[in-house]
Amino acid sequence: MASSSASAERPSGGHALNLDWLPAFTVWTPDDWSAFGTNVTAFIAVAAGLVAWRQLREARKLREEQAQPYVVCYAEKTPGHDQSVDIVIRNFGTTVARDVELTVQPSLMRSGHAGREPEQVHLPAQIPALVPGQEWRTWWDLGTARVDFPDLPDRHDVLVTYQDSKGKPLPSTPSVLDWRDFSTREWLVTKGVHEIATALQEIRRTVKSFQNSGRGGMAVFVRDGDAADQRQREARATAKAKHEELTRQLLPGQEYSRAPGQSSEAEAVDPKPDVPS
Repeated sequence: MASSSASAERPSGGHALNLDWLPAFTVWTPDDWSAFGTNVTAFIAVAAGLVAWRQLREARKLREEQAQPYVVCYAEKTPGHDQSVDIVIRNFGTTVARDVELTVQPSLMRSGHAGREPEQVHLPAQIPALVPGQEWRTWWDLGTARVDFPDLPDRHDVLVTYQDSKGKPLPSTPSVLDWRDFSTREWLVTKGVHEIATALQEIRRTVKSFQNSGRGGMAVFVRDGDAADQRQREARATAKAKHEELTRQLLPGQEYSRAPGQSSEAEAVDPKPDVPS
């Protein structure tokens, strides 16, 4: 006897496949197919709605993050001074940050001025507002001076707390200030506007010193090189001619003797030999 296809098909393991849960598509009427299509369409619509809702939520979160302040405390070299380091508090966000406060552990210390003990770096207790791109900056220390105080702490943990423009507290921004990051670095000296300003100051001091003369002004000497050289040659020739004339008057009958290699102005010009016609 022939058996049904569901009971006849057996896997190699000897267990029959139970396909009773499958609908009998072959006996479906047009109304059954219509209801099935409606259910599938509804399922796809629900799935598409869930995906769209999730995308909208992510887009809204992204817009909120892009439209909020982002305040960070960090250290960088002083502009124009490669061995000096500044502490900077900057708002990298796109909106204003309010009530910015810092917590630093341990306290920031600098080597201090020459002949003084190390001193604490002053930081503001609170910054009422930081607009986008605005920063607060102070000097931390100088590398050539800090080496004389090896007991000063190098690593400092910083936590910045602030609010958005509507007064909503935002997640704090942690950072680390480590002097060792600057003590071991190397750099190339590049001259720029700062060096130009320094050179102009030197020129200014030099020019100012010219005015300290007895007459209360600055004496300026103008020289025309070619004309002055010609006048000097003429003056030397005139003086030499007068000296020769005086020698002939004082020592008549004697030829004027010249030093070896010395010649008169007339002898300096080599006359042309006579050419027979």
